Amino acid sequence: MQEDISIYEAAKYPWSVMARSLLKQLDVPLAEVDKNLRIVDRAKQRLMDAIETHSPRPKRGLSDDAYAELTSFFIAKALVDAIGSMYLRRRWATIEAKSTEDFLIKESDGKLAQFAKQEFDWQISSNGSRIAGRTYSHSIHFTNYLAAAAGFHEREWKLVNKRLNNGFVMLRKTETARVLRAAVEKLLIRDIKKVPADFPPNIQRVYEEIAVLVQKRADRLKQEIEGEIVSEAFPPCMQALLTDMRQGKPLSHIARFAITAFLLNVGMDVDSIVELFMQAPDFREDLARYQIEHIAGKRGSTAYTPPSCAYMISVRLCVDPDKAGTRRHPLNYYRYRRKQLSKP
Repeated sequence: MQEDISIYEAAKYPWSVMARSLLKQLDVPLAEVDKNLRIVDRAKQRLMDAIETHSPRPKRGLSDDAYAELTSFFIAKALVDAIGSMYLRRRWATIEAKSTEDFLIKESDGKLAQFAKQEFDWQISSNGSRIAGRTYSHSIHFTNYLAAAAGFHEREWKLVNKRLNNGFVMLRKTETARVLRAAVEKLLIRDIKKVPADFPPNIQRVYEEIAVLVQKRADRLKQEIEGEIVSEAFPPCMQALLTDMRQGKPLSHIARFAITAFLLNVGMDVDSIVELFMQAPDFREDLARYQIEHIAGKRGSTAYTPPSCAYMISVRLCVDPDKAGTRRHPLNYYRYRRKQLSKP
């Protein structure tokens, strides 16, 4: 009975330390997992849920086969790692994090706090309090809050609009679950492993199907930004970095990566970007060209996209989060603004 409960809990939070530890204890060979078509099909469905944006977010049911649910997460993650698409990784991370939020909402206040401490080492308390007529379930240290909520654009999430008590942000239960969801999403995006695309037959079939779908989606998104580069559609962060480049101001490593990846993805060629970097005080053409070609995928198997809005905010490269609105990525902003500007 205890084992069943453990599998059920791990299946709710399959990315957690508890889940990884349990799966390691079970130690089922991948070839055996491959024979369980329920696991393989569920892994495929997890990725299809991420890719198909028009479908509603599924509610995950665990009562029938928690083991299949748990194991399918790790198969899906291995496929994401093997495919190597940041587009897929972000979408998969988002939908998995949202499922986590669904489960967290149903937990007790104490368990949410325990969860945050165990998984993210947060300073958090579940001692409920009522201040100025409002009830709060949790208090979280402002540094933990800022790290997790960096990508939140809505005004109500700004620290200045939150109630603080001795350095702790006061949150309601739904808010705590939302902040934890953001932390989970970041964890999944950053947890990248090198996985060869060499799976047992059933999983390999899913790999090939998903890889084709992701490539088709990437090609479609690329078509939306191909053609004449519309600098007026650049997000504020990229406009600011481009201005700094043209003025010869030194850029940090992440700033150089962000603007380079962005310009490459909107269609600027390597030579043109090299010319922009010529204004930098520490410019070396051989080094600059090598780095730009690496980001473009010409010196490796991966062509990079710029960091997400959440990451740009966390490293203080976002200059106008309100103007960015609900766009989660600089390229999404560019596509949206480009379409707006093209309308008569």
